[in-house]
Parts: sequence; structure tokens; C-alpha cells
Amino acid sequence: MRSTHRNILVALVAMLLLRPTVSLTQESQGHIVTAGNEQISFMPRPELGCVVKLQQVGGEISALGGFLSLPAGQAEPIRGLNRKGLWIVEQNRPAGENEKTISALGLHGQVKYVAPLFSCQGQTVAIIPEIVVRVTAETDTEELEALCQTTNLSIKKPMEFTEQEYLLEILGNNADAVFEALDKLNQVSFVEWAVPNIAFEPRLCGQVFPDDYYFGNQWHLHNTGQSGGTPDADINAPEAWEITAGDPNIIVAVLDTGVDTNHPDLIDNLVPGYDFYDDDNLPDPSLDDPDDAHGTMCAGLVAAHGNNGVGVTGVAWNCGIMPIRIAAAGHFLTEVDIARAIRWAASNGADILSNSWGSQSSTFTLRSAIMDVTEPGRIGRQGKGCVVLFSAANDASKIPWGSPPGYAEVIAVGATDPNDERYGYSNYGPELDLTAPSGCHKGVTPPVVPQ
Repeated sequence: MRSTHRNILVALVAMLLLRPTVSLTQESQGHIVTAGNEQISFMPRPELGCVVKLQQVGGEISALGGFLSLPAGQAEPIRGLNRKGLWIVEQNRPAGENEKTISALGLHGQVKYVAPLFSCQGQTVAIIPEIVVRVTAETDTEELEALCQTTNLSIKKPMEFTEQEYLLEILGNNADAVFEALDKLNQVSFVEWAVPNIAFEPRLCGQVFPDDYYFGNQWHLHNTGQSGGTPDADINAPEAWEITAGDPNIIVAVLDTGVDTNHPDLIDNLVPGYDFYDDDNLPDPSLDDPDDAHGTMCAGLVAAHGNNGVGVTGVAWNCGIMPIRIAAAGHFLTEVDIARAIRWAASNGADILSNSWGSQSSTFTLRSAIMDVTEPGRIGRQGKGCVVLFSAANDASKIPWGSPPGYAEVIAVGATDPNDERYGYSNYGPELDLTAPSGCHKGVTPPVVPQ
């Protein structure tokens, strides 16, 4: 596969990696949010478990004692935004049994809010007692406060880096209260849209393991058939490097599980980032799960220091990496926290936002943040707009409507193998903008990392 210089640069960027009118109706089996001519359904899945908010700020789920008998790993806190006392309780058992538990929890003195988990476009989500609302530009806070007083809501905080969106807190004790409040909000003239602040587990995309820790075996950069693939089925990196190996003034934000800030092949290229999972300025990954290394690997693909005799070579090894931690393997984070991360990165100097994770849910909160950082005149690159890339995801299916890779503002990237064919796991569809090498070639075992 031969490429012009233009195509080389497009591949390089790839690797660097509504105003909607929203209304809501309820059905016996769930809730449907309607945006324009599109409908998004939230179907209760009590057989999967529930979300619980405790009365005590910062309370532990163990406070429920023998009321909930939970083996280790079945209860996890929802993190981010200094959020405390909010837990996902996963219990895979018959729906009827879990419904009884949820009903009993609703009467427990230490429980402030409880709701079953839901399914939204095939993904498990938690409806937490929070709503994101976008008001018209001429609306002031006092008008919204007056509306909240009549709808059992309170303003938790204005959203950062935007003047029209607010995070609201539900004073009710279950998901019905959330949907009832949404129904009322979306009938108000100065409300552009209101959506639940769902919590979900970002799906990490792309098993991005190079075949070796030496450039000669990095087929995605320079394919000589060393992996049993087709020679030149690569991104023509050596040809691109004749033009540039990146510019230290270009900053790529890697929104993922965090980056090892002491990694010898990355440390020289890092700029300050943030951890939106633990809400601090230490964006290193957890060490609890091998998948937590995902963000470090993605950062290495972008800008591992090249030509230094250490490890691997990044595509643009002179560019800077901004580590943004939005996930930990197997844990939930809310859309508000991820939207905050997107806007934070753009506001703090990121030129490109690389997202090797996915969500199948339709997320107005994320779409609004992405619009803010990509559209001219807003906050991205001092009004010029950032480049935002998303993995097409690894579900071997069409890109779901309403998911981030399908947004017009996003460059959606699919995965190809060493023979320049689409990997079977990679998503596809008309929303796909381009493809790039990814994953391990079948039958090739990644080598041991040299110490």
C-alpha cells in the first residue's frame, strides 16, 4: 500500500492517537428519551445489580453490614468529581430477587438513593441522582434555581469551561425521580436539553501490543513481512519521518487509564495532565489490573521517545503527551467527569485528543463537550478547534448511532492487520473515517520486555 505524503500525514494523525430538543416518555418496560427524530431507550436491568447512594458523605458500602452480603469485587465506588458514597453493586441473579433487594434498600435508613442498573443501546449504565442541563444563552442562574425549587432539584455546580450547562442533583430517592425531573425540565422554554448523568465503564479499545520492543519488529510503522504479513502494509512511518517526527509544540492528550509518568521511553515527552478518576493531579495508572497499562501503551504508540536506543519508537516522537486519566479497568465513571476531562485538556493546551475507549450510549453530555473543543470560536486551540480521534471500538459490529465515534466532530479510526485487512474485531460503518494498524498479529507472541 503506497501513500502520498498527504495520506502519510493523515495516517500519522490517525495513529496520534444539537442543539437537540430533548423530551422523555415512559413505557412499562423502561424510559425513552427523544432527541429530534431519534429515540434513546433506558431499559431496567435489575438482574445485573443496582446503584446505591449512601446518606453519609464518603460512606462505605460495608455500612450496610449483613443487609447486603457481597463477595469481594461486587461493589465498586463511582469515582471522579470528589464524588463519595455512590456505589455500583453488581449481583448477577434473577431479576425478582434483586428487585426485592432494591426495594428493601429503598427503605434502609442509611440509603439515600437506589436504582437498578439499566441498559442503554446495549451497554450497562447506572442512572445516578444527577442531571446535566443546558440552558439558553440568555438564561441566568437565578432562573434555573427557581426552576429547581419546583422540580425537586438543586444546582450541584456549573459545568466547567462552559457557561450554559449545569450539573443538577436529584432530591428523589430512585430512578423514577430522575426521569420525572427530566420530563419536566425538557418542557421548559429556556432549557435546550436535559439528560441523565449516566455512569458507565469506558470500554478500552485496541490490544495495542507491538510485536517487539525494537523498531525492526514494529510492523505498523515499517512492515517488511516480519510478522508474516504483507510488506508495506503499514503507515509508511520512515517516509513520514523524512518530513517530520513531530513538533514539541504539538500536545496530544491521551484520555485513558492513565500514563506511567516515570516510564523511561515517555518521561521526556510528558506535559502536566490530570486524573479525573481520583480527582487529583497524579495521572498514573492503577496497578490492580493488567488492562490499566492500556493508557501507557497508547501514549507509547503516539510519542515514545524515538532514536534513543530504548524500548519502542512512537509515531511522532517529538510531540508532547498530556496524560488524562478517565478510567480504571472494570470501574465506572460518569459522563460529567469525562466531559470535564475533554474540556480541561483543550483548555490546558492539548491540540489533539486521542480516545482509545468507547461507549455505545448516546451521550449529549459528551457530544456537547466535544463540540466545545472542536468547533471554531470555542475553547479548543484558542478558538481554532482541536482534533478529536476515537477508536471505532472492538465489537465486530456497526458503529452504534449516537456513540462518540459516530459524531461528525470526531475522526473515527478502525483497525487493520499486517495484511492491510480490517481486523475482525474492529467496528465498521459509514461513520468510519479511516483505518490504521492495530493489535497483535495472530500467531505472533509479544516478546518479554527487556529489563
